Amino acid sequence: MLVARQTFLRQAVASCDVLTLAAALTLSYWLRGPAVNANIGPFANYFWMLWVIVPAWFVSLWFAGLYRSGTYRSLARLVVAVIRSQIMAALLLLSSMYITKSVEVSRVLTQLFIVISFCAMLLQKVALHTVLERRRRRSSFHCPRILLVGSAFDSARYINLIDSHASMMAEVLGVLTPTDEVGGPPVRVPIIGRPADLQGILATKVVDEVIVLTQLWPAIMERIAMACAMRGVVMRLLVEVPQASVGAWRADDCGGGLFLLSLSAVPQDVMWLAIKRALDIVGALAGLMVCLVAWLLYGRHLKRETGASAFFRQYRVGQNGRRFVLYKFRTMHRDAEQRLKELRSQNQMQGPMFKLEHDPRVTATGQRLRSRHLDELPQFWNVFKGEMSLVGTRPPTEDEVREYDPHHHRRLSMKPGLTGLWQLNGNLSVNNFEEVVKLDCDYIDHWSLGRDLKILLATIKKVFRGDAW
Repeated sequence: MLVARQTFLRQAVASCDVLTLAAALTLSYWLRGPAVNANIGPFANYFWMLWVIVPAWFVSLWFAGLYRSGTYRSLARLVVAVIRSQIMAALLLLSSMYITKSVEVSRVLTQLFIVISFCAMLLQKVALHTVLERRRRRSSFHCPRILLVGSAFDSARYINLIDSHASMMAEVLGVLTPTDEVGGPPVRVPIIGRPADLQGILATKVVDEVIVLTQLWPAIMERIAMACAMRGVVMRLLVEVPQASVGAWRADDCGGGLFLLSLSAVPQDVMWLAIKRALDIVGALAGLMVCLVAWLLYGRHLKRETGASAFFRQYRVGQNGRRFVLYKFRTMHRDAEQRLKELRSQNQMQGPMFKLEHDPRVTATGQRLRSRHLDELPQFWNVFKGEMSLVGTRPPTEDEVREYDPHHHRRLSMKPGLTGLWQLNGNLSVNNFEEVVKLDCDYIDHWSLGRDLKILLATIKKVFRGDAW
């Protein structure tokens, strides 16, 4: 309900903003043209400007905080936000008109619109602030009436929270404290009893919501829930969780009155992840057919040049630290792992990754395969088994993971992939491991099936270019 109120207030304010901007443009046209008998063409020739004005002002108002209810509690803060948003929006409008060379638009009309829209927007925001403040101070018939259950400290903090958000406007009738409290912060509303008194209070007062702010004994919680349910009063339970800089909290109903709170920094949508897995299986089957053809064409050459099996196996680290055997075509000489130590000083990557353009360990046939990423075709078997995905982060070696800093491990929170954002930026266009981590985290934070498909299409183009090494 609280989120719904915030969303409604945001949508209402946005609708008022559109009407205000349209009215400001209309008034500007009238003052520049008909009011002074100037011929500047029909208004229809200027109506297209709204397609530039509305997005520019929306972006500016958003960044200035004018779509957050807390901004409307302080008049001074509100005025500053309007000034900031107007300056940003005016610069965006003038820049777009300069870039598009819109010479048919009257400069005087544009200047009039900037001034009038500022005045109109300021008046609209101040009026909204006044309405919200009057409604907050005056006991309204329609204002939600709430009863708090919790300590004096929790109650005072919740009342401050209500005061700081216009969308959470409510009339607090009183507080029910579970114990006698000595000291603590003063509460601006009366303490009217204990949780055991709730049923009697609901019978004598108009109460819309009961908000429990403190963890109580299960028996007490059950009595509160029953008392609210019998009278159709909304009961809310406020739960405090740590603020997370990464990821988002979600609640799952486990049944039997149990709810599981989860903080996740990786995608959790079961349906879309199932579709991603289905695409992995279909793609892996197709990829294994191509792998078979490549093995028939190059297998003997690789075995002759390297003196070992055409397939290379190596332990890699997958999702959340799972070890698995990764398969590739063997494109290096048999002693490649032993020679790695002597080549460390030539590493062209900064951080716990190794990349060398003219790697002397790579064979002639291996270089041909690497140029089009064909050496990675056997990894379709890893994808088929579910150890990897078509799109994901690069699977690191165990030695690389040992050198990770704590924040590097987040790139392992999703399945590694055959291709990904860093793989598309190969050949050392990104040669700092911290940038690799940023790309991987960006992929995880903004994952979508559509983005996977875009990465796959870009990978196919890169394979046909044949510019890898």
